[in-house]
Amino acid sequence: MANRLFASMAGRHGATSASCVSVNVSQRKQRDFRVPSSGVAFMTFSPTAAGAEKSFWRSSLLLGIVLIAANLRAPITALGPVLSELQLHFAMTPAVAGLLNALPLLIFACGSPMAPWLTRRLGLERALFGALCLIAMGCLLRSSGLYPGLWLGTVLIGGGIAVANVLVVPLVKRDFPDHTALCVGLYAATMALVAALASGLAAPLSDLTSYAWRLPLGIWFVLAILAAVCWWPQLKEAPAPTPAMSGTHASHAPAPVWRSAIAWQVSMFMALQTLVFYTLIDWFPSMVSGVGIGAAQAGTYLFAYQAIAVVANLVTSVAIRRLHDQRLLGFICSLCICCGVAGLLWAPTWALLWLLFAGVGAGMSMVTCLTLFGLRTRDHHQASSLSGMAQCVGYGLGATGPFLAGWLHDLSGGWHAPLLVLLASACAQIVFAVLAGRNRYVGHSQPS
Repeated sequence: MANRLFASMAGRHGATSASCVSVNVSQRKQRDFRVPSSGVAFMTFSPTAAGAEKSFWRSSLLLGIVLIAANLRAPITALGPVLSELQLHFAMTPAVAGLLNALPLLIFACGSPMAPWLTRRLGLERALFGALCLIAMGCLLRSSGLYPGLWLGTVLIGGGIAVANVLVVPLVKRDFPDHTALCVGLYAATMALVAALASGLAAPLSDLTSYAWRLPLGIWFVLAILAAVCWWPQLKEAPAPTPAMSGTHASHAPAPVWRSAIAWQVSMFMALQTLVFYTLIDWFPSMVSGVGIGAAQAGTYLFAYQAIAVVANLVTSVAIRRLHDQRLLGFICSLCICCGVAGLLWAPTWALLWLLFAGVGAGMSMVTCLTLFGLRTRDHHQASSLSGMAQCVGYGLGATGPFLAGWLHDLSGGWHAPLLVLLASACAQIVFAVLAGRNRYVGHSQPS
């Protein structure tokens, strides 16, 4: 799919140039492709040189986006498998360890609204570069073996990911307007795949050397630095902040997004799918332990859950382009999650089947949500504001899911009540997903 996307971008240079001229030409430095020779030479070589350089720039930009995506979940999913080692090393109580595990999601919720502000002050490219630097520093500090470094590193990682989470979709909307769904699908698939690998490799890497848990937590510093180095050339092409980017233009102000019905529908769609996803990730082994499924087997099931979500990411990114609106996709992905949760509630012995249903729904939901940030806005400034709002609401509500599930389990003495709440959340997601899937723009009530 990546090869086809690169080829399509290069082959459709003329059509893409026409659709992007209002966005990219005014925001990117203009290159001078004139050849200091005859007019014939200019006519012969200039268009080829211009097309080749444009194709190279777009390919390098897409590579940069993929590398950013690879850093947005792996540093978090690598923590869970070695959390017990950290508890022993630092003598942490279960409550403190739980807070450490939940801290990134809380920072996502608090930090997401800041990302549009950074965009207006610095621009997308510079803000994303700063986010990668924060992630790299956070990985290094967290693996230092020092207790303050563990917490400060986690905060920096969460802050960097919160900013990058919000800004990638606006960047795609601005620079790949004809390929938004495919780019978002590739971005989401990369994020999910590397996250699954980080989770699966954490324990083996911890046993590999005497550095123990420091290695699986610190190794992601290398990937963050690699992404920052590859992203550096984009800073040379980044437009300087303008008055419009600074938020003085009314259409770019963030306030109307929070007062928009469609923005709240997208945000609640994001929130409900996030709540179910993270609750299942955290509590699935406990949910199925009573039917004879051990921790190792449950871990394998969770890997399958995330792996099939990657496939769903890519398939959904293709399907979005073929549909008039996203109501059907929103209904299908939410229904899959409903089926998965209902199956775990009433037939937990078939847990793998139900988790695969939920994984398909989770993968479809994520790509649909991310794509809606671009489809429901008119420019990348509005997309940045909607992305910040949706991820603030989404991760804020999503972070409460695991806590509430544990509280309900302790209160009721079983997993029936928590799963009923998850099922109700998935049913509510159907409503908000269908509403968000209608062709509307933020700030407008009429169909687009």
